[in-house]
Amino acid sequence: MPLRPGWPGHLAGQHVDVRLTADDGYQAVRSYSLAAPADGDCIELGVQAVIGGEVLPYLADQLSVGAEVEIRGPLGNWFVWRPDQTGSVLLVAGGSGIVPLTAMIRARRQAQPETPFHLLYSCTVPARRRTSGTATNSPTS
Repeated sequence: MPLRPGWPGHLAGQHVDVRLTADDGYQAVRSYSLAAPADGDCIELGVQAVIGGEVLPYLADQLSVGAEVEIRGPLGNWFVWRPDQTGSVLLVAGGSGIVPLTAMIRARRQAQPETPFHLLYSCTVPARRRTSGTATNSPTS
């Protein structure tokens, strides 16, 4: 999702609020985790359609390329990872909670520090597994 000038950048683990406005003026605001580390003027959100959802089906299936979406953030500074952190990291997630941890793993791969990362991930639907193995600096993991 390309951003307008002035985006301050973000840290792995932060989130944004997305506000959508319908043609009739109805507005809906939802928070979404950033799924990737900062990359210039683009952000990547972790979005999965939920049956009966009000906003996710629109974002996942109907939002057209180039459409304008109002974003507020980045938000959340309590659960982030910075490349200068040197202690071991244990990441624990279930379901969609994997999204901010994915951003942390990707940020670590970009920075290539020696920081040990360990991930414990649980999901109820095996087909939704997103990651396996260990987070290393090798290009195959």
